[in-house]
Amino acid sequence: MKALACVGMGKSESGILEGFRSAGLEMDEIRATELTEEKVMEDYLFVFSINFSSDVSVVCQKALIPYLSYIVQLPQTAIYHSAIKNPCNFIFCFDGAVCQELQRFTQGRCFHLPLGAGVDCFTQTAGGEMADISFVGSLCLEHKAYDKAKEEVSEYARGYMEALVRTQVRIYGYNLLVVALNNDIVKELKKFIPETCLPEKMAAGAERNVIAAGILGDKVTEIERQRLLKEISEQFDIQLYTADDAHGIPAAHKHGEVSTWEERAKIYQNSRINLHLTHRSVMSGVPQEVFEIMAAGGFVLTNYQPEIAENFVIGEHLETFVNEQDLLEKIAYYLEHEEERVQIAKAGQQAVKEYHSYRARAITMFNTVFSENE
Repeated sequence: MKALACVGMGKSESGILEGFRSAGLEMDEIRATELTEEKVMEDYLFVFSINFSSDVSVVCQKALIPYLSYIVQLPQTAIYHSAIKNPCNFIFCFDGAVCQELQRFTQGRCFHLPLGAGVDCFTQTAGGEMADISFVGSLCLEHKAYDKAKEEVSEYARGYMEALVRTQVRIYGYNLLVVALNNDIVKELKKFIPETCLPEKMAAGAERNVIAAGILGDKVTEIERQRLLKEISEQFDIQLYTADDAHGIPAAHKHGEVSTWEERAKIYQNSRINLHLTHRSVMSGVPQEVFEIMAAGGFVLTNYQPEIAENFVIGEHLETFVNEQDLLEKIAYYLEHEEERVQIAKAGQQAVKEYHSYRARAITMFNTVFSENE
């Protein structure tokens, strides 16, 4: 059996394609921009991509071939394009709550599927100097849609936005951004949001989701990461790997962006604590970075997400925090309890290896789609 993969659309691509191949599928590759109806009809069983592409969906709908997409990162405005309703789509999403939201648009063809790790993620790197704490990721400073909109909206809308953001920053394990946005605020904000932040052809009723995830979610994430990283850096030794300007976190040891898996794996393995802070557009799921840190053999300390307990045992495979004080206390604890920390990292790596391979995820996608079509 042979399928066609549209490549160049997101992280974890090679691991998931290797998962399909190890399960016995032949996977040809093509750039999404080069996909045509004629190419799709070359005796392929289905078309696959990381994340959702409206252009790919349109081509597959015309060719009457199943299009499987795996949402592996958020926020992503493409999932609210009107093409999300095409009957050819079979969408797999790592976030169960977002998946439930997408059910409104996909007529039951959106399926919850947690993320995992590819074979390459378990490769051990050469030793190096140990760091106490490391954070690898964006500070979300590049997205200014919230700040621009706040300058233009009414005083009431501005106060509502600010109160909502301040409240969400303090709450872990529950995303109130979507449910707390009322219709009047959505209508007013939409007037002042840059067109680049919205899908070209938005599915009817999707405005609330796009604004909550891409606009408010970005702002909450920016505030949270700046505040927590600054607080940590003033009490502990932390290495910060980011392409963003970190002048607001003066006490941290700043490094540039980490672009390759080999570089990230070395950091994960040589850090006593790998701090992970989930983007607030992720409502309930476990992000890719958590699986990758664990697969590399690193110890994870991350904010609580509802689906963590569905995939791992907290305190046995990884550790979580529920507020700022809890975070600081657990950093202090695990820096002092090396044996316990190392044991958790080993158990976490084994759990990912046994239960969260991309081969297993590929088989689930295949069986779900083709049992649906029987």
